[in-house]
Amino acid sequence: MQFSTVSTIKDLKSFCSKNLKDEPPFINFDFFYYLEITNCTGKHAGWVPEHIIIKENNSIIGVIPNFRKFNSYGEYVFDQIFENAHHQLGFEYYPKYLSAIPFTPVTRKRFFYNTEKNIPQEIYGKLIKFLKKKQVSSFHINFINKKISDELKKNNFLQRIGIQYHWKNRCYKEFDDFLSDLKARKKKNILRERNYLKKKKIKISIKTGKKIEANDIFLLFECYKNTINKKWSYKYLSLKFFKKLFLSSLLEKMVLILAFDDQGFVGCSLHFIGKGTLYGRYWGCLREIPFLHFELCYYQAIEYAIQNKLKIVEAGAQGEHKISRGYLPNLTFSNHWFSHSFLNEKIKTFLKMEEKKIKENLDFLKKHSPFSD
Repeated sequence: MQFSTVSTIKDLKSFCSKNLKDEPPFINFDFFYYLEITNCTGKHAGWVPEHIIIKENNSIIGVIPNFRKFNSYGEYVFDQIFENAHHQLGFEYYPKYLSAIPFTPVTRKRFFYNTEKNIPQEIYGKLIKFLKKKQVSSFHINFINKKISDELKKNNFLQRIGIQYHWKNRCYKEFDDFLSDLKARKKKNILRERNYLKKKKIKISIKTGKKIEANDIFLLFECYKNTINKKWSYKYLSLKFFKKLFLSSLLEKMVLILAFDDQGFVGCSLHFIGKGTLYGRYWGCLREIPFLHFELCYYQAIEYAIQNKLKIVEAGAQGEHKISRGYLPNLTFSNHWFSHSFLNEKIKTFLKMEEKKIKENLDFLKKHSPFSD
């Protein structure tokens, strides 16, 4: 079993077109490739493609999507405490290795993509030996499902947990069924927010797949830029990337929800359909209207999921305000390996303490469920 890396996913097109697949649609050759060729990933962005390939008898048997990172932007597993620990001991934290979907905090079912579903047991030890040769400070696997995360933990990749907020479909037939499950005060608040928009004559239009037009892409990007500017955040994606995305195999997975009033276009949100899950990714507005964010990102997503019998809506990272709107806290998992054994042990101790606090917070948040049962 031989390990090596490639600097562009284009070199793996044949293998990845067949094997780079997961429950989230973003694990997709086109998604990674178009990020590359539109310069959304690259050295200037701190996301240098360095995908790990595993061979046997000179044939590729598996791929680990991976980047050499020179910053921690766009990861959504915040690791400043790891960086500070390295700095205080005089160690360099960057470059590090990161296996993740760029700028996309959604949970994957796998991290090693091969022709078989099972991961060879020997992969873990051989991967660590390979990482040591690459002379990176650390290796991080972000947003991986619990089963694989637990297996990684057994094999010397430290486990870290976090919290996201997801809506789950209880076999609802329509939005009113969902409302009926809520406590009276929570139901009343949602109706108040939605009725406000109706009084403002906000109209909603939903487009999927090939029904999405070129002008829609431009409007989406304008909204995306506006959201970034309001948050004083970093614009990871470009108009060129969005245009490429709408020409890709991901088009059939896209749901674009647009809002209009008497003056014209107001804002929109873009969602992606995965295996039983609707992933909310980008949103923005060109004019500020109260409750529009909740409508486009949460309520319309719930309605779409109910109508299309999707089980879960993931509306992005963070946001305790989502709880009152039916999105309950769920644990997320990531795994980490550090080249310095002393630091590895200290971080292991810290992660155990952090896990205890996060689980206490999870129990507290669950007590504030908006559901009546």
